Amino acid sequence: MDLSVNADWDETAADLDDIDAVTDDATVVSDAEEGIVTAFTDENRTHQLDLVHVGRTLDYNLWDDGVFSLDRRNEIVSEVIDEVFHLKNSVAKHRPDEEFAAIRERIARTTERIEKTAWQLNQYGSEKAAGYLRRWLPSIVTFAEQAVEGFEVPWTSNPVERLMGEVSKRCKNQWMRWTTEGLEAILQLRLVKYADPEHYQSFLDELLQRSTKTAMSCVLSIESTRGKL
Repeated sequence: MDLSVNADWDETAADLDDIDAVTDDATVVSDAEEGIVTAFTDENRTHQLDLVHVGRTLDYNLWDDGVFSLDRRNEIVSEVIDEVFHLKNSVAKHRPDEEFAAIRERIARTTERIEKTAWQLNQYGSEKAAGYLRRWLPSIVTFAEQAVEGFEVPWTSNPVERLMGEVSKRCKNQWMRWTTEGLEAILQLRLVKYADPEHYQSFLDELLQRSTKTAMSCVLSIESTRGKL
């Protein structure tokens, strides 16, 4: 992992490559920030667009184009989101049973419908929204294409974003001051907790030298003095 503030994405990617933190065939999951995609992807590394961001970004581009009314923008966004998450649900349903033909069919259908939507938007003059869909369509379906190849790729970066929020909360307590080593330690602990809960729990039990039992018993006595507890 890399710990930095306001660093250029190319610099961050280079630092991670130096320690072999990212494999050559990794899939990068992120929002539509060009800097991340450019820095971390190449002919071997692919990109998966966080599907949670699709509706938000499309809605903004539709608004920025200023072509459609609010109601029509909502309809367009809803149609695209429904199509995207239909693909997500199809992968979740068919991948465990290796029903790859069904996934391929859904990929083709999703691609066709989003391409058609982009064409229609362009015809109406909503060029930014159309360009957004065309630019990121390959990244929208990456996780499904990888599923056909037998790989599981997350369709959202939300778990990592929640993780970083948890780290941030711990770091921003009043009067707290952290060294780089301290922040890296917190980050590594949180990563292990999210990625391998059982390993994290065994580490915690060993560190605290406590039993792994989840229950304990005790005897409690209460004495009263002059009618007060």
